[in-house]
Formats: sequence, C-alpha cells, structure tokens
Amino acid sequence: MSNYYIVRHGQTLANLKGILQGHLNVPLSDHGRTQARLVGEALSKVKIDAVYSSDLDRAKETAVEIARHHKCKLVLDRRLREVHCGTMQGKTMKECREIYTEFFEAIKANPGSIPRPGGGESDNDLYQRATRALEDIQHNCPGSNVAIVTHGGVVRCLLSYVQKGQFDPGLPTVANTSISIISNRDGKWQLGKLNDVAHLAPIGEDKLDPSRDFYRWKE
Repeated sequence: MSNYYIVRHGQTLANLKGILQGHLNVPLSDHGRTQARLVGEALSKVKIDAVYSSDLDRAKETAVEIARHHKCKLVLDRRLREVHCGTMQGKTMKECREIYTEFFEAIKANPGSIPRPGGGESDNDLYQRATRALEDIQHNCPGSNVAIVTHGGVVRCLLSYVQKGQFDPGLPTVANTSISIISNRDGKWQLGKLNDVAHLAPIGEDKLDPSRDFYRWKE
C-alpha cells in the first residue's frame, strides 16, 4: 500500500490578505514558517520515504521542514504549482469578481473548462497536470510513504481525483499546512484524513475557520 501525506504550504502575507498568488513566487511569512516547523514535527512521527514539492518558494520552504526529519530525497516538480491565475495574480478574489465579471459568469455555466483571463489556466488544466504528477509519483515510489507539499488548488484536485475521479469545484480550500492522507491499495484509492490541523494546537489554530476560505472560485 502507498500512503500520500498531502500538505498545503504555510501561510504567506498574501494568504492573510486573500490575494491570488498563482505562479507568483511568494515566500512564507514568519507565521507561515512557524506552521511549517510544526507540520514538519508532526510528520517526523511517521516514516516518510520521499518528499515531493511544488518548486515555488512557499511550498519548497514548507517541504524542507518536513524533509529535514527524514533521510529522503526532496524532489521539486513544477506540475505541483498552484493554478496559473493569469492577470488575476496579485489581486484579491473580491477585486477579481468586480473586474472579471464575464469569467465568473462563465464558470457558473461551465465550471472547470474556462481559463483564467490573461493566459491563465482552467480548473481542468490544473486537474490534468496535478493528477499526472500524482500518477508519476505513484509509479516512482511504489509501496512508499510520500509527502506531497503543494497549494490549495492542487490539493483540491488531488482530493477530487481520489473521491470522485473528476474535478469537484465545490470542495473547500484546505488550511495552511493542513495534512490530508490518501492511500492506494491494489489500484483503489481511499481517503484516510482530510484537512487535519491538530498539529497547529501550540499556536491555537487546531480548529478550522471556514470564513478564511478566500479562494472559492464558484459560489
């Protein structure tokens, strides 16, 4: 059986303000570094054979905190990047809803297939590259415990893949440094844990706050 510990990166200042980062290379905030240290300590209690991460700094910094507890490789994979948000990158979701009204109307009628304005990706684009990355990790690390450090949109895609076999825009964004566990046994996927933040108890963030989900595209 293969187990995958899916971790969203630690908090950035842009996360705090609800700004869409996409492919922008934003570092962790000081608070995000504390979250990353705590998730690293939490995963030090299990055997991790490999750590795969988005190559963007906010994910990579988080992945380093996990990998430091294990004698394993850290592999950076561009396919684990957040969805490319085109000209929306650097703006809040509220600003985007005011500026790009046609896009938001279009995804109501046809969710998944509409690319973000200005050369961005659609949800289906993201879903295809994220799931291909997971399939390659599964092929490269059979029967292993693997940590995958990535972004909210990618986590949503991987959880959609495991639970429904297709993209589900209704899934909420998981919390920063939350742990979700998926497993594959004999070709069958199962969800073991979802959006777990128990390790953030030392900083009082072990209870989920739905009001902090800034990144829900389809209302």
